[in-house]
Formats: sequence, C-alpha cells, structure tokens
Amino acid sequence: MNDTPLLTNSEIDIIGEVLNISMGAAATAISVILNRQVVITTPVVQAISKKDFEYKSLEPVIGVKINYVEGLNGANFMILNVSDAKAMVASLLGEQFSSDGSDDELDEMHASALGEIMNQMMGSASTALATFLQKAINISPPSIVEPDMFLNEFFSYDESDSIVAVSFKFFVQDLVDNEFITVFPVDFVKEVVSNVMGNIDTDISQSEDIPEVDINVDYDAVVTGHRPIPEFDMSEEDIVEKTEQKSKQDQPDKAKKPVDETSPRKNVSVRNLQLQRFDDDDNSEPETPLHESKNLDLLMDIGLNISVEIGSAKRTIKEVMGLTKGSIIELNKHADDPVDILVNGQLFARGDVVVIDDNFGVRITEVVHNRKK
Repeated sequence: MNDTPLLTNSEIDIIGEVLNISMGAAATAISVILNRQVVITTPVVQAISKKDFEYKSLEPVIGVKINYVEGLNGANFMILNVSDAKAMVASLLGEQFSSDGSDDELDEMHASALGEIMNQMMGSASTALATFLQKAINISPPSIVEPDMFLNEFFSYDESDSIVAVSFKFFVQDLVDNEFITVFPVDFVKEVVSNVMGNIDTDISQSEDIPEVDINVDYDAVVTGHRPIPEFDMSEEDIVEKTEQKSKQDQPDKAKKPVDETSPRKNVSVRNLQLQRFDDDDNSEPETPLHESKNLDLLMDIGLNISVEIGSAKRTIKEVMGLTKGSIIELNKHADDPVDILVNGQLFARGDVVVIDDNFGVRITEVVHNRKK
C-alpha cells in the first residue's frame, strides 16, 4: 500500500495561495456586474479519492466546466447550489427571486446569464493567475453541465482515481451565504505548483547573480545636504600666513595649473539685474526684428499633436486586474460636458464632439490658453 500523500503540505499551501489570489479577482468581477459586495474566503484544499468525494451539503447543484486552452493543460469544475446560481442570475436580469426551490432547472435564458457571470468570474480569475505565474493563460467560455456527468467524463470511471477538491465560503450581499466547490485533477494542480516553483527558482538565481557592492555613505551629507567642515587647530594669524605663502608659491605657475577653487578670488563688481517692467494692460505689440520674424516662420511649421480627452477614471490595481471584455468604466465627466482638447499634452481648449463624414471631430467652444503666452 502506498502511503505517500497525493500532495505535500507545501503543494497544498502553494495551490491554496494561488487560488486565493485568483478568486479574489473573481470576487471583484462578480461585485462589479451585480453591484453588490462579494466575499470569497480563503480556500480549503483536499486531495481525496473520487469515491470519497461528495457534495450533498450543496444539493441541488449545478456544475460549470472551465477548459484551459492556453498556458495550462486540463480543466476544472465548479459546483454551486442551484438556488445561489438563480439568485445571482435574477439580480443580473433585474428579476424578483424566490428561494422556494420549486424549480431546480435553469431555462435557456437564465443558463446563458449564469454562463456570462461565470465567464466574467473565471476570466478575471485566469487573468490574475496569468499575472501570478508570469505567463499567458486563456480559457474557453464556461459551460453548464451536470456534475456526475463531468466527474465520470473527466476523471474516468475508476473510483480509485484521486482528485483535488477546494471549497470556498461564498457571500454575495443579500443573495448568497453559502459555499462552492472547485474540483481539479491532481496533475493540473502539480502543473500549477511546478510553474510557481519555477518562477521562484528563476528569481533566486537572478538575485544570486547580482554582485555585492560595499558602499560607504556619508550620512551627514545625505541628511543635511552638506559635507561636514573639517576642524583645524590653527589661529586666524596662522591661516592668513599660510594663505599668503600658498598664493606666492602658486603665482609662477598660474598659467599652467588649473584654478584652485579654494584660492582667494579677485574682487568683482556685482549689481542687481534691472528687468524692464511691462504693463499687463498694454495691448501694443512691439516690433519684431527681421531675423526673429524669420525664426518665428520656421517655428510655425513645427507639427503639434492634438488629442481629445473625453474623461478619465481612477481605479485600484485590484479593480484593473478584474477588467475583462464587456466591463464598463465610468468616467469623471457627464455626457453633456465639453471634452478637453490637448495640444502636446497641455490643455488648450474645450469643445463638443461632432461627426464629419463618418469621422469624429470636435467643435471648439472655449479657448483656455492665452495666446500671448
């Protein structure tokens, strides 16, 4: 009898952390499309035989199959309570939901809506996983299947086969307070762990290649911005005498030696720069010399980049990682507000968007820049 565990404690910890990160992104995606608070808690990982796996606590259930088409080999399977799935679908479609359990089946429209929720959820999860593993990962659109059919198809009919079952606590504000289970083949989990360990080994080897450098830092100079002035045990008379002697020694070789920044300097005449004042209200334009006029003509031929900005938005890294195809980003401007016209990245004017022969254009309604500048 082989007592070797299917997964070591380290492998369980690693796959748990990977799934914790990816499901965090999935929770954000569901929160966005349902406009509700969503919490998916830390996973509980179990490597068990197929015959020992059961999900009676979730029944009646519905299954969602996710195939990986790039980056990883295999598939995984999510098992959810039907009532939980129907509650999310009803919220997405703006319908009233009753949890009387009278109908455990989803019609075509509701199954399609659930597929879209799962697509957003698992799309965000795979994006987070790709970032974590530093490789491209893509999935096919999730499909709704019957759990036993999937288990028999994907894990063969041998009851002694082993699987990895991961359970998550699942909370959706005012809709769901339950759990769901995700099932993986053991080989799939080991492949993910291998990718993680490979990245760690690469990072370690790269860090070992960096030579150590002994750096002496003058901390007084760093803090104050000045180096400390050395102390001299000399009187003023000694300093003057030494300076005069040094000056006489340097005199014959003045033309040959570079100027010593510490040697006495000549007296120079310093006066304040008097700038001509201009009256802001003076509308008269000074005459432009001919050579300056030609230079201005040359400047007038320089190309400038003009762009139009309809608005902007600020999101956290977690929210950006949750963006997928079909996501909507709300900008900081109303639909009727004028757009900003930028010249070389600087705000120049504002205007309204128009259509000119199937092309977008903009009609200037306000010039922001002062042309005199």
